[in-house]
Parts: sequence; structure tokens; C-alpha cells
Amino acid sequence: MGFFDKFKSSGSSTEPKAKSSGMGFASVANVKQFTNEDLLEKLSGITVSFGTPIMGDINGTQSVMYKKVTEEHDIFVRVDKDKIIMGKIGTDGVSAASSAFSAGLDMMFGGKSKDTATADRAVDELMRVVQKLESGEEVSRSAVAEPANTATGEAEALFMKQKLTIANKFDIFDQSEATVYHVEGGLTGLGFSVQRNGEEVLKINKKMVAVMPSYTIVKDKVEIGKLKKKMKFTAPEVTGTINGQELTIRGDLLGYDFDIQVGGTTIGHIDKDMAHWTDCFRIQILDSSQRDLMVAMAIICDNVVDQDNNR
Repeated sequence: MGFFDKFKSSGSSTEPKAKSSGMGFASVANVKQFTNEDLLEKLSGITVSFGTPIMGDINGTQSVMYKKVTEEHDIFVRVDKDKIIMGKIGTDGVSAASSAFSAGLDMMFGGKSKDTATADRAVDELMRVVQKLESGEEVSRSAVAEPANTATGEAEALFMKQKLTIANKFDIFDQSEATVYHVEGGLTGLGFSVQRNGEEVLKINKKMVAVMPSYTIVKDKVEIGKLKKKMKFTAPEVTGTINGQELTIRGDLLGYDFDIQVGGTTIGHIDKDMAHWTDCFRIQILDSSQRDLMVAMAIICDNVVDQDNNR
């Protein structure tokens, strides 16, 4: 069994089979029998968050390339027999095998650098685009929400730090350190009230099912979402629904680096940010209509990581 054959399945049963390692490598069944030239033509007309493709090669193997996706990584995609494979590779021409070895080290030791996490997210974004192409869909852009600040083209950023109190209390700040949200948690850590301007906008309830936590999200006393953590050791994943749509939190345990997806679209990102305060978490919001939800997701991510670290 090859490296790409070990990946977990993703996507619905009506889409071509796709597999992602979560570590910067993925594959999609090539049911349309695309060539590398076909991939370049189709991908050149699709807007993604990490650049535009060119035809290149890796050690003499023709590949479609996205150059300088990060300071350390390019992204490649190419046909490999009955599959289309894609992954990250070093910008200095590091071989795919070396990149796979580095991914194995990431998996073994748990954490990722911010550069590596960004490249991994780009590979997963590209995988979803290729999967749609293989299913025959017309695609003009990837399923990543527009930045909340359309004037600058940047995501809105909020920041969360935990207060040193007996109860679980958090404040959410903007970049000027003005309080935007306040979070009140009970002594048991099983409930959180997300408040804006003194009014509760969402409530999070936690329940332990076996050893895995589950969470419900309540708005105006009506349950609008339910999530549960999956059993994983190096990359926490919490899945469920919100307002009838699929909700997924995927991330890196030690590096505290999470993507939030609703209905297959990435609406935001949560990571550590030491530039503002110690133990500070940045909440990047791509879809301004999901601002309250992104704050709730940050609280759930923090709770999941705290539980894993305290085992």
C-alpha cells in the first residue's frame, strides 16, 4: 500500500473518492481521465486563496505547480495513473519523498509551524476543487468565504485570552484591545454564555459521551447546532451540524491551528498569536455573518485542546 493509499476518505458518496492525510498530501480518483495539461487549463480559470498555477516538474516528473504558496512551500498537483495526487513541496526543490518524510515527522511529533499549517490548508482547498472538477461541476472559485473586510481583502481578526479566575471567563478583543465579546463559563466547565454588549448571543453546552466531548449550540433558547469530537491523537476533528449545514473543525493539536468549515466553505481560522498577549488566540473571520459562530468555535477549540493536554 502506497503513501497516498493510507489517507482517510472525504466527500460524499456522489463525488469521486478523495483522500487527505491532513498533513499536506491528498488524492482524488481521476474518473474524468484528466491529463496534466487538462488540469492546468481548468485550474487556471479557478480562483483559489494561494495563487495561480503554472506547468513545471519535480525531478523530471511533469506537475502543475503553485509557486511560493508560503515562504517554505510550493504546492504540486499531477496525474498518477488512476488518481490525481497533490501535496506540498519545498520551494528549494526538495523532493516529494522528502516532503512526505517531513509530513511523517509532523505526524509523529504532533505540532506544525504556521508555514506548514498554511501549506496543508492550501492542499486541502485544492483537493476539494479537484474533487468538484472530477464530479463534473462548473467551478470558478474554491469554497473559501470572501474576507470579512472587503475593503482591504483581509480577514477580520479578534483575539481571545483566558482570564486567571476560578470560573471560565474569557474576553474577546479587537486589534485596538477593545472588548467585543465576553464569555461566562460555569465552574464545571460544561456551559458557556457568549455575550455581546451585555446580551447573550449564543450558548454552548458541553456533555461527555464516553471519553469524547459533544457540544450543543443554542440561540434564543433554540438548539441550532450539535458537534462531537472524533477520536484522533495528533489532529483534533470536531464535526456536526449548524442550522442544518455540515460543520467541521479541523486542526493541529500542539500548534493550535484550526480551520472552520460550514457547508464545505471555510468561514474562518483560529490559531495562536503571540504578537498581542501571552496565551492569546486569534480568530480570523472570513464571513462576517458568521462572526458569533466563529467566537463560539474558538471557545470549543480551546476546550478541546485543554481536555487533550490535561489527560
